[in-house]
Amino acid sequence: MAEQVNQRIEGMINELEQMRRTNLYEDDEIKEISRKRKEFEYRIQRRVKTKDDFVHYIAYELALLEDISLRRKQAKLTEKKNDIEYAIAKRLNKVFKQFIYRFQNDVEIYFEYIKFCISVGFDHAVSGIIGQMLQIHGDKPKMWQMASKWESKEQNNFENARGFLLKGIHRHPESDILYLDLFEIELMLAFKAEDEKDKEKYLKRADIVWRNGMKNLQDILFLFKICNLSMKYGIDQSLSNSIKEEIWSRKNDRQIWMYIASKELEGYHWDEIEEFIDDEYHFPKEIKNYICIYEEALQQFPDEKLCTNYIHGLLKLNDTLCTDQQKINAVKHAWYYGHENGLLSNDMYAFGIEVLKLEDDLSTEELMKIIETALAKNPHARYLWEEKLLLYKTNEIKQLSILQEAAKILKQNDYLYLWNLMLDNIETQEALQNCYVKFKKCEDAVLLAIKPKLLNKMYEKCGLKAARDLYEEFIRTPPTQTEVHMVMIRIERMQEKPNLKNIRKYFECLIQHHGTENGQVWIDYINFEIQSGSAQNAPAIYRRAVATLKKELVDEFIKNQTMSRIK
Repeated sequence: MAEQVNQRIEGMINELEQMRRTNLYEDDEIKEISRKRKEFEYRIQRRVKTKDDFVHYIAYELALLEDISLRRKQAKLTEKKNDIEYAIAKRLNKVFKQFIYRFQNDVEIYFEYIKFCISVGFDHAVSGIIGQMLQIHGDKPKMWQMASKWESKEQNNFENARGFLLKGIHRHPESDILYLDLFEIELMLAFKAEDEKDKEKYLKRADIVWRNGMKNLQDILFLFKICNLSMKYGIDQSLSNSIKEEIWSRKNDRQIWMYIASKELEGYHWDEIEEFIDDEYHFPKEIKNYICIYEEALQQFPDEKLCTNYIHGLLKLNDTLCTDQQKINAVKHAWYYGHENGLLSNDMYAFGIEVLKLEDDLSTEELMKIIETALAKNPHARYLWEEKLLLYKTNEIKQLSILQEAAKILKQNDYLYLWNLMLDNIETQEALQNCYVKFKKCEDAVLLAIKPKLLNKMYEKCGLKAARDLYEEFIRTPPTQTEVHMVMIRIERMQEKPNLKNIRKYFECLIQHHGTENGQVWIDYINFEIQSGSAQNAPAIYRRAVATLKKELVDEFIKNQTMSRIK
């Protein structure tokens, strides 16, 4: 191995010497280049080679070529390119060949090799690389496509490109990408043809390609792509018409209607849809056609997803097709159509109700009717109950009635959410009192969770005395959450002159209900006495805590209390 490496290093002496003579590199730099190359050569010659050995070597030499190019520009040097750059490129070519031979299953290497050859002007080698690649990776349709693209785009040789695609199709008769590329090449050749006979020949071949593709694929999406290409080039109306007829013949599939509707917006028309056009719709022609196609489709395929696509298509309307107001009107028309025919999804109902609220052109009764219809279809949709509740924001009696209805249907978390929403929107003492009366009659355990918020609201709307009275009621009818006591403690401490006696009473209630299982409530009690009450009471509370808490919680309490004092 050492002898082989030395031979290759000797082969580099001339280019290194020319680098020195042309003053592109200093002696120290040339020594470093020689050292690095020797290191790389040893790596790629050893018995166990890795991909990174080749990648790093190639990357180093490519960077060196770039650096030489930059230095030449700065020094305005042009001589000795054959002895330097060409020599490096030739050696890199050999390294790439060795790389591919060693890792021939790695497709990326071929692409990198081709890019290298193009960058250094070895275009003649590319066809050979592609041929080698196809011998090993011909089982991948993408490789045949890549070979064809090289010939058509880089070499401008459409016949060779066709040849690769035909061979690829022979091997992969179910590959849509090969049929599509071949179809596009035939259209391109027809587009460029100056002779009418040649044009007719290419179009005939294009017709054969797409028909053979459909026989082998039976894929509607492939048919759509073929149609898009025929419309893109727009060379021959009869070819496009035959494809459009094939599409229409499959109208039992909802995707056909969606595709035709989208093409109407692009200005491509199907004569067959004329019978569905309603001239009473006052929209621009393309939008009217789109609407009529979708509504006919929804008659045949009543489906939420199809209706959602209908509305989304209108939301994406191009500004060149209509004004903003026409777009809004079209979207509202589609939404109402879905609503009236029971085709709106939950998301579409949420979207539509928001739009209608922003537009503000419906009465409360009309909006309620829409929400009721939506609820009949989607009784578990919380946002609909939320909208219903908000419509009667100022009528707490109606809100409570709505909550009563919701209790029979919604999950506990959703039901609790509605109660919280109502409390957030209560604005008067009377409304709060009515709400509380209703709350006391509720037996649902889930409503216990709103006690803290109710206490807060009572303080905000009715004052300190009302909050104290409510707290007393709460503790007489357990259970009460820790937060109920903490809210009342916080309210008392917010006063200009806090009532320490009351605060201690609340803490005592708190530890009575939760003192065996919650060490933090004891720490809060102790901290209150130290900070605002009487520090002399703290040791006694500490001893009570140790005696009252469950045994497994005592050590954690002691630790946390110690940390609290340090802070």
